Amino acid sequence: MSLVCKCPEMETVFPEPQSLSGGLRLEVIRDTASGGTGFQGLEKHAEAWNSLVRETGRNPMLSHAWITSHLQTRLNPGDSWFCLLGFDGDRLVGVCPIVTVPRRWPGGRKCLRFETPYDIFTTGAVEPLVRTDYHERICPAFHDYLWSIPCNCACLRVRGLPEERVPQITNRNVFRRSSAIVDRESSESFIPVQCSAEEYFGSLSKNFHRNYRRIGRRIEEQPEMRFRFETGNTGLNAEHFMDIEHQGWKAQRKTSIRSDKSYVEFFRLLTKRLEEQGWLKWAFLDIGGEPVAGQFMVQSGDTLYVVKIGYNEQFSKLSPGAALFGRVIERAFESGGVKEINFMSGYSWMKDWNVQSRDLVNVAFFPASIRRWGLCKQPMQLRSLINRSPSLKKAVDGFSNRLLNRPIA
Repeated sequence: MSLVCKCPEMETVFPEPQSLSGGLRLEVIRDTASGGTGFQGLEKHAEAWNSLVRETGRNPMLSHAWITSHLQTRLNPGDSWFCLLGFDGDRLVGVCPIVTVPRRWPGGRKCLRFETPYDIFTTGAVEPLVRTDYHERICPAFHDYLWSIPCNCACLRVRGLPEERVPQITNRNVFRRSSAIVDRESSESFIPVQCSAEEYFGSLSKNFHRNYRRIGRRIEEQPEMRFRFETGNTGLNAEHFMDIEHQGWKAQRKTSIRSDKSYVEFFRLLTKRLEEQGWLKWAFLDIGGEPVAGQFMVQSGDTLYVVKIGYNEQFSKLSPGAALFGRVIERAFESGGVKEINFMSGYSWMKDWNVQSRDLVNVAFFPASIRRWGLCKQPMQLRSLINRSPSLKKAVDGFSNRLLNRPIA
């Protein structure tokens, strides 16, 4: 999500939030570089913010634990942040974190871009976190506050939103001062957990299921082999996972966690906080007493999010990644506490696992008084053009797959 703001000066002017009806109010917390209370101000609301994730059943990527870990480690030089909080009395009912990015338009004109803490490697999609029963009052208030920041043009962009939620967030009866443009982005794969593990694996193609069983038998023959599922011991497990993931092509292309010092710092800080909140889950396959495949996961409510996977390419002939992937799925079906396994991305190799697909979209909001603004519309129109051209989309998707992922062994 991003708010692009063309301003004569690079400094942001934060107006005082206007009073809301029905006992609702907004609060703005700014970083120390902007004269605010910074992370200390956010820490005061950490417990309520994390509880809001649990109450709504949303992805822990929207939590205080995740967002502050990103803000503390992954901002670019010159970036700053602020956070909008919505309250009903003293009760926190909504949160909207924003990053301020200085930019210059062609010709040297200064501007500011506001965006939510989006990072394809560390956050995924971030949008306002709001209690469902407060959505129609708090979300428009967030929009109105952003539109009130002095600027010439503005656009608020939500990336990677499930398509089924679009009618709710673009309802003109609710967002009277905002207009929206919707553009298809990509998709994410998921498995609904609605039957037994035996029924699920029976639904896989005969050839793939046969190969999976064969992989399992080869793995069982290995010395000191075991599958480990843990929620603690984070310090050691985080290092083991980063070591596994820093193998082969990821290390060569510098897309692994250990390839970026700030990414390592983020990951250590994040996993510690997730363990404290009870969201963190680790899965490992050990061979010869050493981990050769790992999965970093979080669970919120009845959804298990598979955030990141890795395997040691020296063991690729044994397909340890596939063996662990299947065991994680099997365990989720048997646990009784999971209704969906969400892989947070969609790649062709996942089709063998009989996954379902959910379309994701981008939504760009504008103040209702602005009818056209090419600087935001043009990139969205380009993506629409790419999506309409199968050959061009295949080329772009192929590049993304090579950059961000690879079929698991």
